[in-house]
Amino acid sequence: MSAPSALGRLARVAPRARRALVVAVGLGVVEIAAALAQAVALGAAIAALATGEPVHRSWLVALVVASGARALARGAAAPAGTALARPVRTDLRAAALAQVVRQGRPADPDATTQLLTRGVDEVEAYLARVVPARALAAVVPPLVIGFLLVQDWISGLTVALTVVLLPIFLSLLGRAAHDAMAERWRDQQRLATAFGDIVRGMTALKSLNRSARAVERLDAIGERLAGSTMATLRVAFASSFALELLSSLATALVALELGLRLVGGTVSLRTALVVLIATPEAYAPLRRAAASYHASATGVAAVTDVVDLIERARPEGTAPAPAVPPRLELVGLVARAGVPALSAEVPAGALVVLAGPSGIGKSSVLAVLGGLSDPTAGQVLVDGADLADLARDAWQGAVGWVAQEPVLVGETLLDAVRQGRDLSPATVRAALATVGVDLALDHPLGEGATLSAGQRRRVALAACLVADPVVLLLDEPTAHQDAASEAAVWAALDRSRATRVVVSHRPRPGDAVITVRP
Repeated sequence: MSAPSALGRLARVAPRARRALVVAVGLGVVEIAAALAQAVALGAAIAALATGEPVHRSWLVALVVASGARALARGAAAPAGTALARPVRTDLRAAALAQVVRQGRPADPDATTQLLTRGVDEVEAYLARVVPARALAAVVPPLVIGFLLVQDWISGLTVALTVVLLPIFLSLLGRAAHDAMAERWRDQQRLATAFGDIVRGMTALKSLNRSARAVERLDAIGERLAGSTMATLRVAFASSFALELLSSLATALVALELGLRLVGGTVSLRTALVVLIATPEAYAPLRRAAASYHASATGVAAVTDVVDLIERARPEGTAPAPAVPPRLELVGLVARAGVPALSAEVPAGALVVLAGPSGIGKSSVLAVLGGLSDPTAGQVLVDGADLADLARDAWQGAVGWVAQEPVLVGETLLDAVRQGRDLSPATVRAALATVGVDLALDHPLGEGATLSAGQRRRVALAACLVADPVVLLLDEPTAHQDAASEAAVWAALDRSRATRVVVSHRPRPGDAVITVRP
């Protein structure tokens, strides 16, 4: 991903990125202008001392002012870039997290977590250091070359020819660096995924006596990450060394031709000194761009994934979500590829059981109804309006969802049912009682907690019911329940006023059933 395209895509998803670039380039231009003023004042003063002429006070004042301005501009560049890039990081993380929430559980949650944490942090570093450095590498050399052409056209032409060659070498080395950094980022994501899988499945691995093999696999991925990291460092060293060598040779070439012309009397000492002092400034932005590129290697690779995630957003409608339980119509709905089309109607406020053999696409139908995925074909009508025309966030806010493997968010039962809402403990306790959960509100959650699979489903159902949604989508809510708990679940659902679609292999006699057939 090239810097211009990366910046353009970042600016689309986080408009404040352009402001960070403008400020950084502005400070860079101030710095180079001060550096050129330094060169003029210092060259004039040294030439006067060498020829015995008086040193004008104005030259010394200009040298002090230019040095101060350059120091201030350089000192402010890094803090200003970081301060302006930090809000962009917040915008990116919010946009990416919102996209993950809209899409539901990601296919690789560990890699997604890595992307939303370290990946977004590295994008901030990319925007604060890499993008401004590369922008200055494009802006500053032409300014310096223009200055040198005014001072001495031969030297200016020499610098122009050498500066044109450097980006060619940088491009060749940059391709190898980009590939190495992208592979290193992929290895980091593989390591995060493997580590999460092994931690979650360690109990099963132990019971099958496969934990040692799993640890060996994790070590192998770690070794691969170490190898890709070293490959990145080798490319970084080679490119930095090549750039420094080429810059030094180019500066030496200018110094050589100036020396020969100075001996021949075709150039003045003052002009030669000014040109020689200013020449390295044409190459400095290129060196800094290369150094910053490698210093933010992870960000260069991660920015593509972050922007891709945000830009995968599906088109959204703008119509408001219904405020009362709606009627749902499934018209030739193909929830995902390879499953049969389904046409059915769910009356407003009714409870309908979705039945059928395993793997037939029942959970996929719920995902479409909840706005977590788009159908492969067909449509869903909500009170006659196409679901695609509704504002997705508003619709998802009006829907209650309990998945097959619900995730309870928070440290305690109280947190899991509240879900950030301002609910009193008495309200939470009553919601849990309706689904037959009789546990203390400070009962801990998380890894190693004592909730059974059936209890987790009922707690998730209580969190949905207490929000009073207009649509309830439940995937096997009675699985892993004993008879009393199953009865409590059905009783709670019967009391709900929402339009309810329940996936179940054990519908009750008298329930309306929609059967998905192969």
